[in-house]
Amino acid sequence: MTGWIKCCLLGVMSLCLHVAAAEPAVRLLTEDDPPFNYPNEHGGVTGISTEMVTETFRRAGIPYSIEIMPWLRAYNLAQVDSKTCLYSTTRNDEREKRFQWVGPLLKNDWAVFAGPRSPPGVQDMAALKSFSIGGYRGDAVALYLQNRGYKIEYTSDDVLNLRKLMAGHIDFWASGIYHAHFLAEHERLGPLRQVATFSSSYLYLACHPQTPPATLARLNAALDAMRHDGFIDALKKRYLTPP
Repeated sequence: MTGWIKCCLLGVMSLCLHVAAAEPAVRLLTEDDPPFNYPNEHGGVTGISTEMVTETFRRAGIPYSIEIMPWLRAYNLAQVDSKTCLYSTTRNDEREKRFQWVGPLLKNDWAVFAGPRSPPGVQDMAALKSFSIGGYRGDAVALYLQNRGYKIEYTSDDVLNLRKLMAGHIDFWASGIYHAHFLAEHERLGPLRQVATFSSSYLYLACHPQTPPATLARLNAALDAMRHDGFIDALKKRYLTPP
């Protein structure tokens, strides 16, 4: 009888360990925003933030799935699905209480850019108040300027802003510096001139408020280890061309 009881107890313990090991996968959502996150030729997702986030989950031993979709849809889903995280997300006051945060991943400077058909002589942010500035719908960069009285013309795809700038259909374009120079190089459009840098932000992994604190701690610990062992520095050398 004693042996039978021990066997039963071992079986229960084994079942519990199996259930604990079968941790539900976190649903990672992102957008097409190179060089941080964008589709690759194999139907997956790549980019410096993608490599950072997926390596963080691997080191933390947390299963995940990853999807790419329009930003506003991903942003809204991450606030209602308790098993979801969103990257690369600018952390600001408006978003602070809507998510739990892992990071920072990267620093992201914001600037206004001119094209070959842009009005001449504009060299600072004060002079830009009179002109149209292209922005990406739902993007923190464009919202920052809109809230400060600048005239923003929105598109649903930032590549369209670059093309409109080169064609003279908008006067200027606001974007992150790495993103802007990546698109200009990829689309073979230019020249692109940086008029003024007006703010800096940090990109994070933003998780649903109900994400367990232990999960967040494991992810932040893994990310911190990557900063110290050179993994992140190596990614920066591969992805971030100095503007």
